[in-house]
Amino acid sequence: MTRSCLLIADDLTGGADAGAQFAKKNLQTLLISPQKNEKIYFHKYISQDVLVINTNSRDLSPEEAYRLISSLLTEYEEGLFPILYKKIDSTLRGNIGYEIDAVLEKTNNHLCFVAPSYPEQNRTLIGGILIVGEKPLALTEVARKTTSPIQESHVYKILQAQSNNRVGWIDLTHVASSSEGLKKAVEIEKSKGNRIIIFDAATRQDLKNIAEVGFSLEKKPLFVGSAGLAEEVAHYMNPENGKFPSRKIRPCQNIFIISGTASSVTHQQLKRIEEKGIPSFQLPLPLILADWSKTREERERFYEKIANSLSHGICILKTPSEMVTPIDSPDVSIHLKVTKMLASLALGAIEKSQIRPNDLALILTGGETAQHTINGLGPNEIQIDGELLEGIVIGRLIGGDWNGVTIITKAGAFGKEDALEKVIEMLTQPKT
Repeated sequence: MTRSCLLIADDLTGGADAGAQFAKKNLQTLLISPQKNEKIYFHKYISQDVLVINTNSRDLSPEEAYRLISSLLTEYEEGLFPILYKKIDSTLRGNIGYEIDAVLEKTNNHLCFVAPSYPEQNRTLIGGILIVGEKPLALTEVARKTTSPIQESHVYKILQAQSNNRVGWIDLTHVASSSEGLKKAVEIEKSKGNRIIIFDAATRQDLKNIAEVGFSLEKKPLFVGSAGLAEEVAHYMNPENGKFPSRKIRPCQNIFIISGTASSVTHQQLKRIEEKGIPSFQLPLPLILADWSKTREERERFYEKIANSLSHGICILKTPSEMVTPIDSPDVSIHLKVTKMLASLALGAIEKSQIRPNDLALILTGGETAQHTINGLGPNEIQIDGELLEGIVIGRLIGGDWNGVTIITKAGAFGKEDALEKVIEMLTQPKT
């Protein structure tokens, strides 16, 4: 059994989501967010079964993303972390092909299995087309609500345009067939010189088949996918049958929900708990539009209001949905300004609240908002404990003044309407 995996993700919530699949299998999983020019000394992390590197590169230019991944992997040693997983967004945002190329080159790996499907979150790949819900990716809300709108649903075309490596594709007929049949299909793609192989997948069993073939190879491929495929890779790293005991959830008296996503899914989740009387604060438009350096007094008043509510229990800080990423003409500068401002206001309120770290839980939605908030708290390491619900991850900050703060991350488009309501219940009334 191989228990050492290096997982590379382009944003924090995605890295946490994939990492949680390994933590659920009792694999010690640590998430780090190195600075752009920082070297990673992999020997430092040999006590971890899984090291998750959040590169925070989703919104970089393709060239910047390639250089960053290459730089971060300079000290990589196969003997320390022989299993490689590249976490990609299940809706294909980011510099997927460029980052795959960088990982293949720096780790000297010659084969890559790509399977972005996540059936439990209604993401499937059929006929090479990524289906989200019941629509091809390019026709969905997710594809439009981004700083770089996605205009293609065919994964082969996306990767062919972004990668310098040859790309192949295996259809669902072969993926759902016998293990031997799928192995033969892989060998055919390899014989064509295809270094990157895309797999259709519509069910959990399809993902199991893909992982099984990958682990049957003498030299394991670079696995590329969402948290869906990560679950199957985790199984092969620790294949013991039976449900692992979940880690005990520490009760938290103070819960701060910080939402920086434009997703209508999250806004419906927030609306549901707001209707139950939980205090909610929206980032004021005048602050967004004003010169930040001239708003100190207004910010201080805002900090005080939020800190007062937080010290008494639970509260929400959110962005106006229309200001995060306008659907038809997303403005990157506004998007970045809003997420940084939201994190700054949240941090100011946390400081003023004088809550002890062990009593505080932060529920963070939206990768950039989560990253800016955690950066502001000092340490960039999170010990991932597992999932509270599908796609909603729980962990703890490690080190610094805020050591021990409970961190919950959620990708914006994930979860049912009552997801946040259930998370709050789990944190305030944990099962013994």
